Amino acid sequence: MYPIATELKVGNNQLDSYLPVRNKNNDISWQFVTGLVLSYALKRKIEAYDPEQFREDCKTHLQELLDEPAFWSVLERMYFSSQDIFRVSPLFLLFHAQFVGEKISAGSTADKRLGTLFANLMGDFSLRYPIQDRLNFIEQQMLNKLNEKIKLLGKGPFAEEQPYLPYMVTCFQADLAFLAEHPQYLLQELTNTLRLYAFSWCAQLALNLDNWQDGEPQSKSLFFILDSERASSEREKVKRYGYKLFASQSEKLFPVLSALEVLQWEKGQKKRPLWQIYQDTLNDSDSSAQVLNDLNVYLQDFIVDRGLPLRERATNLENAFKQLLSVAVEQFQGKQTDRATVNRKYVNELENQICTDFIQVRGRAGKVLVLNQDRLLLLTNLTVGKNDKLRLHELLRGFEQRGFYLDSQSAQTLVAFYERMGNVERMSDSGDAVYVRKTV
Repeated sequence: MYPIATELKVGNNQLDSYLPVRNKNNDISWQFVTGLVLSYALKRKIEAYDPEQFREDCKTHLQELLDEPAFWSVLERMYFSSQDIFRVSPLFLLFHAQFVGEKISAGSTADKRLGTLFANLMGDFSLRYPIQDRLNFIEQQMLNKLNEKIKLLGKGPFAEEQPYLPYMVTCFQADLAFLAEHPQYLLQELTNTLRLYAFSWCAQLALNLDNWQDGEPQSKSLFFILDSERASSEREKVKRYGYKLFASQSEKLFPVLSALEVLQWEKGQKKRPLWQIYQDTLNDSDSSAQVLNDLNVYLQDFIVDRGLPLRERATNLENAFKQLLSVAVEQFQGKQTDRATVNRKYVNELENQICTDFIQVRGRAGKVLVLNQDRLLLLTNLTVGKNDKLRLHELLRGFEQRGFYLDSQSAQTLVAFYERMGNVERMSDSGDAVYVRKTV
């Protein structure tokens, strides 16, 4: 197969893959997204089953089952009037994202883009069904009624994308598997886990855009402080590899990813990351000369169309890719242009819809990336996972694989936080002898 699209035509900048936000209309229902992700993870769905009808079905069933039919009014207050039914078992979250056949019956376009992101992080991975809940007799009867309406989900509605960040796929699947072993913790923290990964995915994607020549991406340094810490200007790693780095790299997301769309195979084929397309092109020696020519023709047309300074034709594939990405970014530069305004909207929407919980303004230090105590505990539990405990340095490596880096000062503050929580064992004063347990 020819390694890139057979026709390279200059047109409008379009973005159809990898980034879950657009320059407008990014309202996200995390409740809906949570139901969608759980449905995809379990490969199960609910079709057109109204929660009110479910309540009536439970009423009929339990009044027949119980010696005192009037007891239903108590159960109704306990589980339905209070909405506590959604805290009984993760399976009840499937109500939040229902299907018609293989298509999602509701939800915004932004919700479905996040569904695509998480579906491709899961790939062929799935959770065991049913989830092993510890329910009382009444709750089990309600779940039995729900199970009558739960059906197998086939391939699902999401477009296939080869994961841009394979290391994050590994972490996400391991974290889902861990959550599924603790159903009540899954109920409590699945939405927060998805928000954590949505941010980290977008941030790590931005940081990896420039490394397409290096093959499969690796986790890139992005430093946070704890929300209990002061943001000192002396924190070199936080200053150099924190919010400012993320902000500057995120400005490239729309330009580079829209240029990537031009290179994809024909419509309907699985989307590929830039690093994979470059590798595929290099490895296809039979067509490399033709690809180089096609890219050069496209680049000259693009430069003229966008009114950019003329430049020499590329003499090899690496230079052709460099030139493509250079002009893709260059067309958005210049603060007064319409394209610059569009790109700025992409960056603003990303910060406001995906990243807002992780960014704080800290006086003279300006904006910094911050982890609060709830996210720290979640990240800790996910990273320790199926282990009983981890050494501190192993735990921090696990944080980094998930895209969250802490400097030595934050690490010391973290240990003090764990000691207050009572989930740390200190064998000696050296860092290697500090063990951290999960709190689940």
